[in-house]
Amino acid sequence: MKKLGRLLAVCALLGLLLTGCNMPLEENRQVEDLLRAPQLAGDYGALQSALNDWLGESAQLKYPLQGELLSPFVLQDLDGDGVQDAAVFYTTAQSTNVCIAILQKDAEGNWEVRQNLEGLADTVDTVRLARLQAGGSTQLVVGYVASRGDNYLAVYSYEDGELSAILEQSYEQYLVEDITGGGNQDLILMSTLEDGGVQIELLTVDRDGSFQQVAVMGLSADKFSGCASVAAGVGADGKRYLVLDGWTGISGNNLATVLLHFDEESQQMIPADQISTQELYNESLRNVSTLVSRDLDGDGTVEIPTQPDEAGLLNMSQSRRMDFIVWMDYTSPDPKKSFGLLDEETNCYIELPMEWEGNLMLTDSTEVEGAVELRTVDENKLVLTVRLASNSADAAGWTRLGMVASRQMQAKFGPDVTIADETYRLSRSLYRLN
Repeated sequence: MKKLGRLLAVCALLGLLLTGCNMPLEENRQVEDLLRAPQLAGDYGALQSALNDWLGESAQLKYPLQGELLSPFVLQDLDGDGVQDAAVFYTTAQSTNVCIAILQKDAEGNWEVRQNLEGLADTVDTVRLARLQAGGSTQLVVGYVASRGDNYLAVYSYEDGELSAILEQSYEQYLVEDITGGGNQDLILMSTLEDGGVQIELLTVDRDGSFQQVAVMGLSADKFSGCASVAAGVGADGKRYLVLDGWTGISGNNLATVLLHFDEESQQMIPADQISTQELYNESLRNVSTLVSRDLDGDGTVEIPTQPDEAGLLNMSQSRRMDFIVWMDYTSPDPKKSFGLLDEETNCYIELPMEWEGNLMLTDSTEVEGAVELRTVDENKLVLTVRLASNSADAAGWTRLGMVASRQMQAKFGPDVTIADETYRLSRSLYRLN
């Protein structure tokens, strides 16, 4: 009986397979739809279909690795004529490098390819839109990374129906900001010289639309071995500043900062005059490789992190390092902007009342498992307890700061703690520095 049952099942399966070709047309279409690769919806799907039809094969879409624009499609009026254009990043079986296709809609509203251009490498690292030239046009700034790790930057302009590269250059870091104050954005390129120093190139567009080199400044190899990050912002004096974090130290894993601004008279990037280059180097020298300068509070000014001498504590019981950090704005007469605690394990910063700066020590808690305590240096008075707790932990008496690594970062003040700063809120003190 078992053999008979198996035989009947096999026969039934063969019957289904043999009659599959005679299935109704609608059912056949449904099966074919299931076997096809998924198609994108809306304009993206129409762009993909138009590109594939033009190529005569299926394009492999190339997604940027990082940045704000993470799509292979860029929909933007690139030439400023009031009509939306589209740029698509892709490769084919025959192409080595990434290609860029420009598409526009025809009279019937269908996308069609107008032009394509080969890029500089096989991978797109970043894509962003910029206003580097006068007028209503928008440029594509594309960072490429080659298989061997080299980075190349290209700036593309689309005018009179033609896409062209107006700049192609190797780089390590780049920034698009209006540093010169001319109204258009400028391009700042960072690269490491052969002797190990760091070079800053400031490129701006002249009246003819071509890039010209406005200023070049080198950071000496005796202090820096490479560029870690670059940021731009407006200082307390209204000037535009460039903040460079460079690798330094014997191991090359420490960071220090250089603060520059654009001098209109000399047309050069020069060091800020509020603090000497050597003094800033000494004050900003820090041993946390991820602690780079940033606009911490979103006010347009880039704050520089510093570590006080008494800052660090290696929490042996948790194999966890925590540090006190003071964020500085050296363009201001009162440079201290924020004071708090950096948790290197989670890369989070907890802002503390500025009045506590210079009067705290950090220790393991003997009462709360896995927590750390902040106590006054002179009286050993408990002022704050901080812990990472599971979602199921009892939160009574704790202030929830936020979720970190699927756990709750919680804190609570010690008994009889008073804070003079009426604007300080513990509930809004957590910053994620990732």
